[in-house]
Formats: sequence, structure tokens, C-alpha cells
Amino acid sequence: MGIEQWSYWKIKLEPIIQSKVEEWHMLGYENVTEKDVWECFIAKLEKNKDKPDKIRTHWIAAELFRLKANDYMNLLTIEAYKGPDWFDRDEPVDGRLNSYEEDHA
Repeated sequence: MGIEQWSYWKIKLEPIIQSKVEEWHMLGYENVTEKDVWECFIAKLEKNKDKPDKIRTHWIAAELFRLKANDYMNLLTIEAYKGPDWFDRDEPVDGRLNSYEEDHA
């Protein structure tokens, strides 16, 4: 599946994505953006073994509606575990945080 096709579907399904953002805001996840919802959807899609051979718009819409806030929180937790290990050295965490932010700015 080409990246341009995913970009097309992201634009076409923007009302559903916005609806999901509003839903998660009502559940207390105030910092969620459309980008977060789409990235969560793509991450879940990569793990999905039941993808049809030919992906259609209605299937993507159904999968977006099926996306839950718990899926988003799981993604954030996994990403946090994949992040840097702040406690592997003896220097203060604040110093390492500053150097990490400088390296990734």
C-alpha cells in the first residue's frame, strides 16, 4: 500500500478521525490530536492479521470507529518502554534529560 494512498484516506476520513479525537477528549484524554489518532490506527493496522487483500474505504472507516482509547494508551506505554533508559548510568537524570533534548531537537 503506497503512502500516497494512506494520505488520501487520511484526508477522506478526517471527519471520523476528528470524531475519535472528540470522543477521547470527552473520556479525559485532552492532549490527543488527529495525528495521534492516525498514528495509533496505523500502528494497530500493522499488527492486524485479518486485513483484507484489497483494502477499501468502508473497512478503514469501520476500523477507525473500532479504535479505543485503550489502544492509544497501550501505544503510548509501549513507546515509553522503547524510549531511552534514564537510569542506566550514575549521572543525574536531569543532566541526561537535557542532553537527550539537545540531541533530539
